[in-house]
Amino acid sequence: MNLKEIKEILNCRNLSDESLLDTEIDFCIAADLMSDVLRFARTGSLLLTGITNNQVLQVAEIMDLRGIIFVRGKEPDKEIIAQAKERKLPLLITENLLFDACGILFSRGLKGGKTRLQEKNGSTSNIQPVVHD
Repeated sequence: MNLKEIKEILNCRNLSDESLLDTEIDFCIAADLMSDVLRFARTGSLLLTGITNNQVLQVAEIMDLRGIIFVRGKEPDKEIIAQAKERKLPLLITENLLFDACGILFSRGLKGGKTRLQEKNGSTSNIQPVVHD
């Protein structure tokens, strides 16, 4: 699925160059804590978040994210938008809640990270590890 399709599915407003919407998206991470993104995201993922500060750009660079969708209609300030344009990082805005946006994308086949992380005692949990492809 590409960002253009995701834009239509989530009824997003695009803050970026239209040519960036051809970017293919295979994985997604949803979080408002950037430490969770660093811990659980796959590199090259799409980030869904309500955080609009500079931390999202820093994490996007570290994790080589393919785009950011701001949920709940949140809009970053002009400086963040300008920095994202310089980095050729697609930014979109949806009015959907984070939970709803994730459900919609999941129902359309978009995947998260790995399914389970082995705990020390050998049992499994639903925590997804960072996977650097």
